[in-house]
Amino acid sequence: MKINLRDITKDNWVDMIDLEITKEQEKFVALPAEAIAASKFYDYYVNRGVYLGDKPIGFIQYYPNYDDGKPNEIFIDQLLIDTSLQGKGYGSEAVKLVLEEIKQLDGFNSVSICYVEGHDIMKKFFEKFSFQVVEQDEFDETIMELHYA
Repeated sequence: MKINLRDITKDNWVDMIDLEITKEQEKFVALPAEAIAASKFYDYYVNRGVYLGDKPIGFIQYYPNYDDGKPNEIFIDQLLIDTSLQGKGYGSEAVKLVLEEIKQLDGFNSVSICYVEGHDIMKKFFEKFSFQVVEQDEFDETIMELHYA
């Protein structure tokens, strides 16, 4: 079975709510319910379910980085894979798919992500995709960017 990304709709949003992460991971990523709720206030947020065939296994949220004054940049705000399926390469496959999707969008030439101090495993994870650390912000988050043309 292959990984695929799907829009979050009224028909599948509950699939995302049922995804689980560890209590420790809750310090580093919002639960899908919180991220989906927040996205309803910004029409430019994009929510994607990560599916293995027809089985929901993860969630990704991204949006143009307007709030930071970077209108040509997409910010990947949320990425999670259900705890029962972590460590199997599904997160890497999901990131590859979302990066392909983002590169098809007009008007954007970079992607950024951040990880919270203490979740340093994400630095090595995103370096696999050529993201590079650019700064540490005031919230103890490390910002990484990927530029493309």
